[in-house]
Amino acid sequence: MLVGKAIILRPFRRNDLDGLYDLDADIRERGEFWPLGCLSEPRWLKRFDETSWWTEEFKVFLITDRAGRRLGQVNVYKASHSHEGWELGYRIYRPDDRGKGYTTEAVRLCTAYLFGREPIERIQILLDPRNAGSRAVAENAGYRLEGTLRHAHFDRGEHRDLLQFSIIRKEAPILSDLLAPLDEET
Repeated sequence: MLVGKAIILRPFRRNDLDGLYDLDADIRERGEFWPLGCLSEPRWLKRFDETSWWTEEFKVFLITDRAGRRLGQVNVYKASHSHEGWELGYRIYRPDDRGKGYTTEAVRLCTAYLFGREPIERIQILLDPRNAGSRAVAENAGYRLEGTLRHAHFDRGEHRDLLQFSIIRKEAPILSDLLAPLDEET
């Protein structure tokens, strides 16, 4: 569990799933930049039961506030089969919780954790150029724009460009600098 100043970042537990399927499946809550798609609830639960959404290739962190209220998630997955590195995707579930710095703190914590644990040199984020909020998260978390991947993603009936951001190990924050002191209550 990564306890930050305002959030906690941790793997999902079974009891975190109560009510989450409806929140995850409701396209109105996703915003215009989270990919469309919906699994049946039994299949969604089966995936969790098989892996707890935590494998060598794919991990999902839950973002909660310090009181334990679910805020969102950070997905971590292998960026490519041809080189070492990870890619992050993130979302805050409810529009009312967006724009409050939770995602930036989660991305910074996740980035520092991955660099502290894995022998990798880079982590990347791909985002829609129209998604100003996601771009602000990437930039505020220390990621740098590398370029545009033209027509790299198909969603909502069209091919869309993606911006590629990355951070390398020497640019990343140190995990211990981001964690809340032990004497603080969670």
